[in-house]
Amino acid sequence: MSDSECHKHYSQDNYEKFKSCRLSIIHAISILLIIQFFIGCTTSVKLNNFRPTPTTNLDIYRGKRIYLMNFDNQANDTSIWYYYSANGNFRYSYDDDVIHNYFWYSMEDYLSNIGTLVSNAYNPDSLAPALSMTLLSITDLQFRTKITIQKRGITTLQKIFTVSESPMLKKDRNIQAAEQRSYRMANRLFENILLDGEVQWELAY
Repeated sequence: MSDSECHKHYSQDNYEKFKSCRLSIIHAISILLIIQFFIGCTTSVKLNNFRPTPTTNLDIYRGKRIYLMNFDNQANDTSIWYYYSANGNFRYSYDDDVIHNYFWYSMEDYLSNIGTLVSNAYNPDSLAPALSMTLLSITDLQFRTKITIQKRGITTLQKIFTVSESPMLKKDRNIQAAEQRSYRMANRLFENILLDGEVQWELAY
């Protein structure tokens, strides 16, 4: 092969590599633009104003001591910081904190509201029954969680609780309605847990 042919072959190889690299860069940029587009279309919902609203008598817990242990998040449909609406239009966050702490602080408020004496990991009541929660699946359509109760370090109950909501109506697809929907679901979840006979046996007797 002559020098000119070698040079031509080398140049052709370089051109093909350059073309391939250019296409890869264009493809990567396109993906980033698509991601940014969808992030830009997602409406953030801040969950900083939860208020306990029990709808039934929970006086059985008044004056009872509960050690509210740290919660954890094992839900595959959330991130560390957010959970999402099923259609991806909303993402829910809590006070620049991890999302499972939204459930922890909300449940602490709920328990305190019904007269329970709540301790935490910073000042634990070692003689009180300990309650923790694991998030299994969290969207705006369903909260699915597992609670664990321990007494003196021994697990006495594990149970799954689920609350569901119908899909949002078109008129409710706004930040205020989405925020109130989350509070409503959290209140229902906590009430269902505390009304459960097995939970009452472990925490209130």
